[in-house]
Amino acid sequence: MGVVKKTVSIPEEIYKEAQEISENFSQIVKEALKEYLKKKKKEKILSMAGTLKKWEVEDGLEYEENMRKEDIETQEEREKSWGT
Repeated sequence: MGVVKKTVSIPEEIYKEAQEISENFSQIVKEALKEYLKKKKKEKILSMAGTLKKWEVEDGLEYEENMRKEDIETQEEREKSWGT
């Protein structure tokens, strides 16, 4: 897995509080982003609850492929916005 280095601006108080918990700030940010993305994915799935009936899903593989395709599209959109 590759590593991306980004500069972020956060309030000093939050940084200091994080440093009190762990000196590995990168690990804290990584864990926080994982949790954030997990939460957003759940929200997305819940918001689609009514639209799943529109799909003519024959089996779980087709559903999984559709979800992966959406994840890739979402990630591509996110990466485009990072460049700004």
